[in-house]
Amino acid sequence: MSQENVNTLRWILQQLFGGRRIHPDLLAEDAEWVNPHDAIEPGTRRGADCFNGAISTVFDTWDDVRFDTERVIDNGDEIVALGRIYGRVDAAGMEIASPHGQIWTFRDGRAVRMRWFNSHREALEAVGLSDRGIAGGENPEPRAYRGPPERSV
Repeated sequence: MSQENVNTLRWILQQLFGGRRIHPDLLAEDAEWVNPHDAIEPGTRRGADCFNGAISTVFDTWDDVRFDTERVIDNGDEIVALGRIYGRVDAAGMEIASPHGQIWTFRDGRAVRMRWFNSHREALEAVGLSDRGIAGGENPEPRAYRGPPERSV
């Protein structure tokens, strides 16, 4: 099931950043989007509709935002995605480019929880891993994202 979760995550990320929403077939009805305590809107959004609502909020806030996935770590039912997030808000003249980590939890092939972090270290520690045990540590060599696996939903 673990490799299937990795493949599902790749498809989810493609939908999230390509289509700005995740198809309901890939989300559990009780899916949770968890913002860290230091986020502008901290807390947990529950339910597939609220999950996609959180995605809409991200894209409504930023004129341009993307997550370049550098590494995906298979950790059983939890899949860790490490990379860099890039964003721009034209009106404020603000841009970001920083490390970003996400932990996606799966049940029965569907995402039930996504937690995001402002560093690779925080994401790895949240699943009991260390960046020392992961080749490349905080600054891994980026890999090109090849897109989602072939899948119909």
